[in-house]
Amino acid sequence: MAKRTPFEWGNANFAWDKNPFGARQSTNPFTWDDCALVEEVVKAGKAYGDVFKDEKKKKRFIKLICQIEGVEYKETKEVKERQIRITDVALVAKEVLGIDIKIDV
Repeated sequence: MAKRTPFEWGNANFAWDKNPFGARQSTNPFTWDDCALVEEVVKAGKAYGDVFKDEKKKKRFIKLICQIEGVEYKETKEVKERQIRITDVALVAKEVLGIDIKIDV
C-alpha cells in the first residue's frame, strides 16, 4: 500500500490538473495555494485590504488578477503600488473558486 503524503491547504502548490489523486483530476488552472489565498481574502470581507499588508500575498493576488485578465505579469515597482479593488476580489473569487460575491456600493 502506498504511503499518503499529507499537505496543508495553504502549502499545496501543485496545480489542480496535476494533482496526485489520479483519475479524479480537474481542468482548473489554479493551484491549491491560489485557492487558499483567494479564500482568505474572501473570508476577510470588508477588511480584505489587511490581507495585502503581506507583500507576498499581494504579489500573488496581483499575479492571479493578471492571469485571469490575460495580461502578462511583470514584476516592477508599479506592482507594489497597484490598488486591489473589491471588484478585483469579486472577479478572482468567481474565476478561482467559482463563487459570486455580492458587492454593496
